[in-house]
Amino acid sequence: MAKKKDKREIAQMTLPLIFDEKEVKKYAKQHWNVTFARQRKVSVYAKRIMANVLAMIKEDDSELRPYYQMHISDVVPTTDSDFHAKVKKAFDELTDLKWLIEDISTKYFAFRHLLNTSDVNCAYKDGTISIVLNPLLKPYFIELAHYSIYEIKHYMHFSSWYSLRVFELLSAFKDTGIWWVSIDEFRQLMDCEKKYPLSKDLLKYTLTEPLHELESTDLAFTYEPVFDMYAHGRGRKPVIALEFRLKKAKPKNIPKEWFEFSDEHKSVLLRLRTWQVTDSNIIRYAKAIGIERANKLLYEWQLKGKEIQDRTKYCNAVWVRIGKVASGEN
Repeated sequence: MAKKKDKREIAQMTLPLIFDEKEVKKYAKQHWNVTFARQRKVSVYAKRIMANVLAMIKEDDSELRPYYQMHISDVVPTTDSDFHAKVKKAFDELTDLKWLIEDISTKYFAFRHLLNTSDVNCAYKDGTISIVLNPLLKPYFIELAHYSIYEIKHYMHFSSWYSLRVFELLSAFKDTGIWWVSIDEFRQLMDCEKKYPLSKDLLKYTLTEPLHELESTDLAFTYEPVFDMYAHGRGRKPVIALEFRLKKAKPKNIPKEWFEFSDEHKSVLLRLRTWQVTDSNIIRYAKAIGIERANKLLYEWQLKGKEIQDRTKYCNAVWVRIGKVASGEN
């Protein structure tokens, strides 16, 4: 089986985004290496502070600003009786955060703190939060080649760290609409390597709130566990991966991970393409139809051979009709 590429390693052409000054606080741009790194679970307020900072970094900035400022009400409603204590805790969490910069090939690594606390401007005073980023982390904030963008108008109202984290991760897949992630990687991304050993508990405690809180956003999603169908033994097969689908996205290409499930899956997908079934139709109904029924269809089409004069029209019509029945659309 081919080694799965990390989304961070994929070269992708990006168009420059130009934000009006009035819109600068609507979007946060985050480096893929940050999005897909293990992030320690912190308070939602610490995450909100950083989202505001990211939103202040403009597309044409060539240097980090001396400091980034926001009012406390941008992070915690001042109607909250404990708002000062929450911001203080969030600030403490951010000053304690450090990033591991590592190059495996050269066996180089270094730990860098996120904030430059030695700068006198890095502080809270009279309702104003001032953040000074560590200048050594400039490549992760300025002139990014690979990044994802998410709106912070929803982000600022999420009450769960897991919602914030899932929102960031899914924002990287708005183009494809599908995110396939191994259960081990998902544990790491959710900072749950030492929590919830049972998969059912992991999914319950990390995805219940995101499912609810993201429902009103453009990143509303569903997910399905992927089971190891080749595992031996009785009982339910273990979960080896998760497949997330964005409800409002319309993916056009089959996710590369689908070809890596097994040689049989790869063969069926390639043969469906040979019979001119479109990727969008395959994506929509493959799960409902299943590999056994798909193989049967392909065999029937092969028997018909030249009787099928227009593969695109005929095979897509049959595939969609069967898919609708299988998925309960009819």
